[in-house]
Amino acid sequence: MSKETETKVVEMTTEAPKTLEQLKVRETELDQINEDLIKEMQEREYEIDFKTKKVFDKLLKFLEKDAPWGHTTATGLIMLYHNLREAKELVKEKDFKGLIPVRSTSVTILWQMVTKMTGSGFYEAKTFVELMANVGESLSNAVQKSQDDNQSLRDNHSELAKVQQEISELELQASVEGPAAK
Repeated sequence: MSKETETKVVEMTTEAPKTLEQLKVRETELDQINEDLIKEMQEREYEIDFKTKKVFDKLLKFLEKDAPWGHTTATGLIMLYHNLREAKELVKEKDFKGLIPVRSTSVTILWQMVTKMTGSGFYEAKTFVELMANVGESLSNAVQKSQDDNQSLRDNHSELAKVQQEISELELQASVEGPAAK
């Protein structure tokens, strides 16, 4: 009887331990949230204001012909280029207002590509400055919004890691205590 009383006191003074089953249910929930967030982020778009068809075309030409890439950026460049090529029809419309939807996954890549642009001579420098003057603020805002939106995914990953750590600890404890403890 005194052992039961001691257990009750411990349960009242500390957080009730989670069972392995409860943790695995939570892990499944977090995995689903993670999957949903990733899918949503892949489909999410941010409008970048290119101002004019000329600015859009210059950037597209740069990506097509001159954008630097390496083994870590080649896939991103391809995704970005295809994303912008899909928007080419919007640019052809008479009432084009300069706004191009860019998928979340391409926003950061676009920022990296634009900030890596280099050239030679006055005319290329002038083209770059015009591009940044037209697109820079809009693109910077989209990058910031994308990073803010990605915070929920990072938070979910963090919680998932904690739950998985608790599961590992309980499984290790159960294996050390052996079948008698179960």
